[in-house]
Amino acid sequence: MSSQRVQCRSADGLELEAEADDVEEPSAAVVLCHPHPKMGGTMNAPLLLSLRDAFVRRGWPVLRFNFRGIGASEGESSIGLAEVEDAAGAVASARDRWAGVPVVLAGWSFGAAVAVRLAERDDSLAACVAIGPAVRAREDVTAGLPSAAETEVDVPLLLVCAANDEVAPCSECEAWAKEARADYRTISGANHFFWAKYEDLAAHLEEWLDDVL
Repeated sequence: MSSQRVQCRSADGLELEAEADDVEEPSAAVVLCHPHPKMGGTMNAPLLLSLRDAFVRRGWPVLRFNFRGIGASEGESSIGLAEVEDAAGAVASARDRWAGVPVVLAGWSFGAAVAVRLAERDDSLAACVAIGPAVRAREDVTAGLPSAAETEVDVPLLLVCAANDEVAPCSECEAWAKEARADYRTISGANHFFWAKYEDLAAHLEEWLDDVL
């Protein structure tokens, strides 16, 4: 896979490190948000690279980026609130690069919570996918998901949880999805990192996105 460095700025003006993978005649584009920076998460997380490969094979170009303070991105990392501005900037870059193509926002763990928070305010997204989202807030770590009772996400929203997730328990993800009226799926036999389950995860995401796009 031959990724290209692209210009990307957060909605509040920070320069972000980002890479794009193009396809001929794209039918949709996907922006990927990486897991927790304090846990070593970057845009090159193996799970995100695997999803990128699967999406590109389907004809969906992908933009990956590093949140503020990570890699060559400007700024300082936070608990997932300021990072919403980073995701907004990445979505804007994707729209500029693939004009007229619907844009899907997807994130894993920390990045999943960021993605949901942006989807809450940007109803022009084609869809949002939250993989193993950090549901509950953890002091100095993550703001978690917004309140399910108060959340109004007006775009198709899918939460995906690993059956053996030790970080984001399925019971919490499923309960949040039900209250927020979001779609929900469980990947059997998987842990939070989806080891040996990348293909299963990609298949679930592709099937759901085919239905909503």
